[in-house]
Amino acid sequence: MSTFQAPAPARPQHPVVRVAIVFSGKRKSGKDFLSDQLYERCGADVSEIGRLSGPLKKAFADEHGLDFQQLLTDGPYKEQYRAAMIAWGEERRNADPAYFGNIVLAEATKPVLIVSDARRPTDIQFFRDRVARVYTVRVEATQETRATRGWVFQPGVDDAASECGLDAVGAWDLLLLNEGRPNPAGSLGALGAQLEALARAAAVA
Repeated sequence: MSTFQAPAPARPQHPVVRVAIVFSGKRKSGKDFLSDQLYERCGADVSEIGRLSGPLKKAFADEHGLDFQQLLTDGPYKEQYRAAMIAWGEERRNADPAYFGNIVLAEATKPVLIVSDARRPTDIQFFRDRVARVYTVRVEATQETRATRGWVFQPGVDDAASECGLDAVGAWDLLLLNEGRPNPAGSLGALGAQLEALARAAAVA
């Protein structure tokens, strides 16, 4: 586990969002779970979660006559459309890399925006170009651990840019090794302490 260190201050830009905390990680690494845990620590009064996949799935569902709410789940309905959705999303991003980020940022209403699902360097750069303070968080877990959470390798999905686009990034503000599960008391141990430190840094940014 890395020790969290705040990046240097930057010039304020966005009128509402002063801090963007951008998570990334492989499928079943636990990035959504840890994003939710950070949100609880930051508090609903000052923070919210933005998912780049949200507007992607909504637009894909509308265009193809699918059930948007089902696409938001981790169930078999989403899995049968995942490869097609990835290809469709790539076409949109190639045409306009800021397309989905613009929607998330336009809908933001709190000073701390937790982005749970960055997938490409352009996703991170989008927020760096528009928000005064950006923290990048990488969530990692072994394939064995991910398999216990239901992960199965899918050609065209797990080897696509949507899963591998940030693999080469070496510098993260915070690296979370998510190999375990909360203990019976609900504690995340060292992971929880790292999230607490990040929440405190966001509060004073």
